[in-house]
Amino acid sequence: MKKILASIIAVVFVFTLAFLGTSCKEEAVVEAVEEAVEEAVEEEAVEEEVVAEEALTFTHVNASDPADPFISKISVGWNEACNALGVNSNEQFAYNDIAKIIDYTNAAIAANVDGIYVFNSVDPDALHPSIEAAVEKGIAVALTSSRDPVYGPDKVTFCGFDLEEQGHTSGVWLAEQLKASDMVSDVKIAIMAEANAPYSQMRSAGILKALDEAGITYTASDIYEVGVDLGVAIDKIKSYMLANPDTDALLGMGSLSSPGAVMVLKELGYGPGEVKWCGFDLAPEVVTGIQDGYGASNVDEVFNYGFLPAMALYLRAKYDFVVGDLPIATVMVDPTNVEDFLYWVEQGIK
Repeated sequence: MKKILASIIAVVFVFTLAFLGTSCKEEAVVEAVEEAVEEAVEEEAVEEEVVAEEALTFTHVNASDPADPFISKISVGWNEACNALGVNSNEQFAYNDIAKIIDYTNAAIAANVDGIYVFNSVDPDALHPSIEAAVEKGIAVALTSSRDPVYGPDKVTFCGFDLEEQGHTSGVWLAEQLKASDMVSDVKIAIMAEANAPYSQMRSAGILKALDEAGITYTASDIYEVGVDLGVAIDKIKSYMLANPDTDALLGMGSLSSPGAVMVLKELGYGPGEVKWCGFDLAPEVVTGIQDGYGASNVDEVFNYGFLPAMALYLRAKYDFVVGDLPIATVMVDPTNVEDFLYWVEQGIK
């Protein structure tokens, strides 16, 4: 429309000058304006058609809750990338319900979107038939949290890292803290998690492996599920600690169980280091717990969990460019380096 108006103004201006200078008939001016407008309309229609052909549509299916501080940063990265790329996008959240994850993915396939990104922390095997259907239909697919059990990076991009290795890094840190306190035998460990999902199983396995390697003997609880609501998680962790006051280490496997654990330690009157605490991600309560000397958290670049998959989908859908796997950096944050991370926390990246 702007181009049409500009064309009208320009033509009217030019032919008005000509009319004034040469006594050109008014009909000639009108005819010239009409032709210019028609050409502008046709040109703009062609351009709009090209834009419509080039516009891509992506769907983000997330296993979790948009209120989770970890997940909210993923959405920030996803939306920033899609906006920068000019991609139409939508997001669906499944609240840890695998049936909803599958339904949302299948709906995206049926809608013939150009790309699907799934943050699947629940059940990769159950989702595979949907991933297979998307790949066979030529839809670009990217995953985080869990890899597809069949397809490699030539078919489905994975953004992230090995969760057991991440847990192992946390376990090495925990082993050092236990040894420093002469706690190397019969250590009682409580493992809290939002759900008994692959990410919590792999992280906890990595932690315990590191303790084994360090020669620490322990008794570890089964994964104690605390749900996806922070208030509920706090109540459940508190009940566990009241029933098990001899707990030596309280571990959170996710972005709600981790802050919930340190909040309970404070509420029950435990001092810093009295019960070893270690978690994942950097929720505000986790930052405060670290600053107060209670423990540490394994942190990754959460923003990139949304940003990089969108980039991978764009390259695959638009250029058929195979991106492969995209790593996400992780690091232990404890009282010695937490202040260096606060800027990135404020930016919504970590």
